[in-house]
Amino acid sequence: METPVTNPLDSLKPNYRRFVEAYCECFNASESYRRAGYAKKNANVDGCKLLANPRIKAAIAYLCEQLAMSSGEAVKHMADIATTRLNDFMVIRMVLKTPMVRKGLQTLIDELDNEMSFEDEYATLAKLSDTELAAHKADQKSRELKGIRYALELERNPKAYRDVPGESVWVEEATVDLVALAKAKGQGRIKSLSYTEHGPKVELYAADSALDKILQLHGRYKQLPGDANQPKEMQGYVLPDGTTILF
Repeated sequence: METPVTNPLDSLKPNYRRFVEAYCECFNASESYRRAGYAKKNANVDGCKLLANPRIKAAIAYLCEQLAMSSGEAVKHMADIATTRLNDFMVIRMVLKTPMVRKGLQTLIDELDNEMSFEDEYATLAKLSDTELAAHKADQKSRELKGIRYALELERNPKAYRDVPGESVWVEEATVDLVALAKAKGQGRIKSLSYTEHGPKVELYAADSALDKILQLHGRYKQLPGDANQPKEMQGYVLPDGTTILF
């Protein structure tokens, strides 16, 4: 006859039980302490003390198992959080960019003269039809008028210039992989994902906190009350495409 498995939660006081349930949701001792109904003043220290209680530790392990997350799975999940980086969701692609460059009007006049000379030579060699020749003459007239305007402006202002398109170059551009973000949210690797008028907004879990818990599990060091679980000010970064990353 099998011995029935006892539920360690049944032997806990109501506040202890609420602490265990909260901790299995957020894995944060001080936050769980506050959710359990205790005073916020000593949440960092007293939360760590509760977490060290053998009965509470047993109840947490039991509840994690009941929630279909073994201790090994919990550590794996924490490791996933600790190793999640912004670069996981970035895609680097090559795009053709045309920068704007500043040129003096005399330089632009010289370029127009060269362009008109080239187009006249091309029209002669290409033996354009009457329709094509009419279009060529119209384009040349437009260039001539632009050169006259530049020359007049240059007489009045020798420092006059224009910002014009320069030579196109291939550059690397970083964009956000929305599919990867959605998958990571479903796997619990990121804290929140929402969409604003400026683009997606992503909040990552604190990797240092996850690493802290993993090191404790491996016995690398003993946590001092109030060391881990301290509230941290969120920092943000807005990508060129409007995506906001909080960490």
